[in-house]
Amino acid sequence: MTNRIYFLDHLRTFTIFLVVLTHAGMTYESGFDNFWIVSDPAKLNGIALVRLYLDLFVMYTIFFISGYFAPPSLSGKTTSEFISSKFHRILIPWVVAVFTLIPAYKFIYLHARGLPQEPWFTYFHVFRLQDGDPYYFPHNPTQSWLWFLPVLFLFQVLYVFIARTGILKIKFSFVAALALTFFIGVISSVIIAQLGWSGWTHTAIFDFQRERLLTYFLVFLLGTLSSSKNVFSEGEGRLTFMIISNIALGIGLAAYTLFALNLFNNMLHPAQSHFYLSALGDRIVFYASALISMFGFLYLILFNFQGSFNKFYSILDRINPNSYYVYLIHMILLGIIAMLLVPLHLPVWVKYILLAALTFIASHSLVLVTRNYFPRLVPRRMDWVILVMALLLSGYVFTKNRDPDIKLSAAIGPSPPNLHDAAIRNDLATVAYSISTGQPLDTPDPGSGSNPLTTAIVFGRNEIARALINAGADVNFQDRGGSTPLHAAAYFCRTELVQVLLENGADPSIRNFDGLTPLEVVSDSFENARSGYDYFQETLGPLGLKLDYAYLERTRPQIVKLLMRN
Repeated sequence: MTNRIYFLDHLRTFTIFLVVLTHAGMTYESGFDNFWIVSDPAKLNGIALVRLYLDLFVMYTIFFISGYFAPPSLSGKTTSEFISSKFHRILIPWVVAVFTLIPAYKFIYLHARGLPQEPWFTYFHVFRLQDGDPYYFPHNPTQSWLWFLPVLFLFQVLYVFIARTGILKIKFSFVAALALTFFIGVISSVIIAQLGWSGWTHTAIFDFQRERLLTYFLVFLLGTLSSSKNVFSEGEGRLTFMIISNIALGIGLAAYTLFALNLFNNMLHPAQSHFYLSALGDRIVFYASALISMFGFLYLILFNFQGSFNKFYSILDRINPNSYYVYLIHMILLGIIAMLLVPLHLPVWVKYILLAALTFIASHSLVLVTRNYFPRLVPRRMDWVILVMALLLSGYVFTKNRDPDIKLSAAIGPSPPNLHDAAIRNDLATVAYSISTGQPLDTPDPGSGSNPLTTAIVFGRNEIARALINAGADVNFQDRGGSTPLHAAAYFCRTELVQVLLENGADPSIRNFDGLTPLEVVSDSFENARSGYDYFQETLGPLGLKLDYAYLERTRPQIVKLLMRN
């Protein structure tokens, strides 16, 4: 390519960093214990929102950039030469990676959890334990992050045949192609979801998300069209598109957040399903807003990178060629670094940032050293030997898939219900189940440090509070501020619960870290206390807290009298 478009090289490196950032976050989210390489006991589920938004556009951006570079790569080559070059550049490194890095992934997975290592042939992605748990990685090792490479190779092959047949010569404006991609993407995703086919397909070669595969390919083709039409050399209309993209992104992101969180909640609690429009209507808005947000992100990133980074930078010139190989190896380095961070008593967000940054730096450093001292680890003439060896190994592992005598570690059970969430939702059934199964009743809330009993009291969930007290919850448990359940019951004027707590051993003499007893937190005038109630209503109102100020003002003196008798 004669006039190199530097900003796309820089953007590719940046998107690989975002991939690393996404994967680092999953170490500190709940719900991934069964398949993620390392699961740190310290959790910060707010990271899920970061992943939710990154997942909207990161892989689409990588496919778009890959598509953009496909036409110049095809120029001057025959069909067989193009496919051969992609085979050696994409598929052979994938074969090496999938037969070395996936076993390393499983080794780290087991080691990080203190589990024994297992028979060697169970470490390959083609192994499936008969009657095993399909969601437990040791039973069903998948390609994990390496799924992208065979899919990219498939897209390159499909592109060359489409290009050779002349389909791409049809007069398409970029805006028309964009609209077509949007409508086909929404319609195909909704149909797949309505048919119950959502999710991942795992095979020996291709792993892919069924509702996204076609849209990924269309975005890849958008990249090829952008290259053919030389869209990044056109300045006219860019400002207008930027304004439209900002507006579309704002609206799309708001709708996506609202509908995505609701759909995920419905998946977790199918008995309490709620729809803003209808089951079908919500799903259409979900996929449409996701694609609108993706296009908005994609255009704004391209616009800003073209405007600010379309120039040569010596340091980026050194690391940009590493991107492909950093993507290949980053997960193993991430697992090693995550294990080293587990015992450190640091805030979770600090661990998250450290893990992402150190993984990215270590991956680039390793690739730079390897490229400098070992320019080609595997001679090109060995590519076919590698392929034959991979096929033979796969054949052997396939024979073991049906062996009923293979015994592996049991799947990690699902995370126990969160009693704080159950109390907020007034979900007595979940609390009763947790009590009956012996779940710890005093697990502190990550933010306030209070136990579930205090959470139930704050939100006025009297039945749940009684159930927890009767089951043995600590009635004198102190949160980060030193307050006990009795402090909360007194402050929020839960008269019945104040009496129940006192009858079950709550100590009214305990002082919080402000030096106040439960009696003293409610002894001041209501007007002086009003700002505190305003604070709680503002912060906890979105979770369902409803304070009746007239009731509080009327009841505070009664709580004082009740506490003074004890």
